[in-house]
Amino acid sequence: MSTSSLLRLVVEPARTHRRALVASCGLSVLQVGAELARPWPLALAVDWAIERDGIPPVLAGVDPALLLVGAGVTTLLTSVLVSLLDLGATRSAERTAERLGAGLRHDVLSRSLRLSLRWHAGTRSAEVVSRLTSDVGRVLDAVAATTLSLVPDVLMLVGVTVVLVALDPWLALLGLLVVPLLAVLAVHQRRRVRSSQVAARSAAGRLSTTATDLLRNVVAVQAFGRVDRAVGDFGSTNADLLRTNVAAVDVETRWTPYADLVLALGAALVLVAGGLQVTNGSLSTGGLLVVLGYLRDLYSPVRALTRLSGVWARAGASADRINDVLEAEPEGPDAAGAVVAPALLGPVEFRGVGFGYEPGRPVLADVDLTIERGETVCLFGPSGVGKSTLLLLLLRLWDPETGTILVDGTDLRRWTRQSVREQIAYVPQDPWLLDATLAQNVAFGSRTATRAQVVEACARTHVDEFVDRLPLAYDTPLGEGGLRLSGGQRRRVALARAAVSPARLVLLDEPTASLDAASAAHVIDAVRATTARRTTLLVTHDPALARVADRIVHLTQSSTAPLGAVARHETREGVMTS
Repeated sequence: MSTSSLLRLVVEPARTHRRALVASCGLSVLQVGAELARPWPLALAVDWAIERDGIPPVLAGVDPALLLVGAGVTTLLTSVLVSLLDLGATRSAERTAERLGAGLRHDVLSRSLRLSLRWHAGTRSAEVVSRLTSDVGRVLDAVAATTLSLVPDVLMLVGVTVVLVALDPWLALLGLLVVPLLAVLAVHQRRRVRSSQVAARSAAGRLSTTATDLLRNVVAVQAFGRVDRAVGDFGSTNADLLRTNVAAVDVETRWTPYADLVLALGAALVLVAGGLQVTNGSLSTGGLLVVLGYLRDLYSPVRALTRLSGVWARAGASADRINDVLEAEPEGPDAAGAVVAPALLGPVEFRGVGFGYEPGRPVLADVDLTIERGETVCLFGPSGVGKSTLLLLLLRLWDPETGTILVDGTDLRRWTRQSVREQIAYVPQDPWLLDATLAQNVAFGSRTATRAQVVEACARTHVDEFVDRLPLAYDTPLGEGGLRLSGGQRRRVALARAAVSPARLVLLDEPTASLDAASAAHVIDAVRATTARRTTLLVTHDPALARVADRIVHLTQSSTAPLGAVARHETREGVMTS
């Protein structure tokens, strides 16, 4: 599974970078050729310059010292050539791997943002981040290692084998006897490495989740005096990761002594047999040095290929985790024939709408509600009765199980989800803010927002009242989650984001929740500015905010659907009744 996952993950993207990969492989092939020439200067120096054995007649009168200098210069030039070729191949492969990684990270994030809320409810965001970073890194390691090792090492293995057989078939056979045994060891080891890496990657994901959760809630951790407990929770998860990583390291390194022992056995056999041939005159000393040099070059790619199997095992475990995201089913496809929505103005109609997040546990049942064009309707009722769910259904973050939602007389499902969402300005109960500047946070509400429009939206929603107190005014970074701002200020920035949007439909979810009276008053003024002349659906428990509405709809739990379905009755005045 892991090998196929790895191939499926990199083969198609690699086609767009095939020229760079081919160039890297080509440089590696030339490097192999230069490596094959390395032992010969030493052999010729020993045979021709030192022992004066088998020297060609044309060189018989050359000073041995000059021959040694020539052999030394040739050795140096060969090493420089090998190094330059290695540099070119490595640089090309690493750069290509980084480009593949950037594309892969883009694909994983893009895919995860398109997955359904049901998928996200079961997968923590830090786990996705772990796959974006460390798991993608493992895959890149495999791409680079494969490019730099697989082709050149296989060529080196074949080339050295051919040369050894040509030089001395008997010594070549002795040297190759250990290769099948190493192959068996590598296959067995790869299975164990992959199993240990699956556990290690899962533990790494849990650590990332724990750390992200604690850091995101650092205010609560400190406020409740639970730093020691938080450190303990992290320590437990960290110890689990340490345990799994140490086990993975043990598994991966345990076989190394056996492999080295097998390779040493092969080298010893060749040394003994070759030495006997030198003593009986059937092989020169230089020839034995060449054979031993080539044997080293034979064992080096064998060792590298066995290590590569471990890299593949680690990358395979990470590829499985990445493919879990890439192959997850996105939110349901748009209906056949769905088109881009026109400008949506209202009215909005819920006709017999029913919905539940889990089978057999309805949240809404047979809801009928009409919001006229330009009207502000307030949904008022107890927690858990389904008020916020109606907003999510209108946004098509979920689709109703029964009934229909219509805007301007047309079923929402006739239009693409993206085009519907772009026609709605939404302020959630948690006024999430980006780790960006104030201006960037407000401009997020519109694809075409200009600086002037951002400033104007901030003026309408009273954000400008505190902008001058920020270090860089509109260009002040707000920090993660908008930590530089108070709760009321964050709400006003979220409302400014809705105000800058050209959408004519506005959804507001508890914009004054947990605010003091003064902050709530500012937010209520901002709500009035944001919803003016727009069709608005407002969820609140705040009677003061409800007075902004033209009409109030009370949602109550239905006696016929005790698990949370709702019925409704309306108050036509824009004032709450007891």
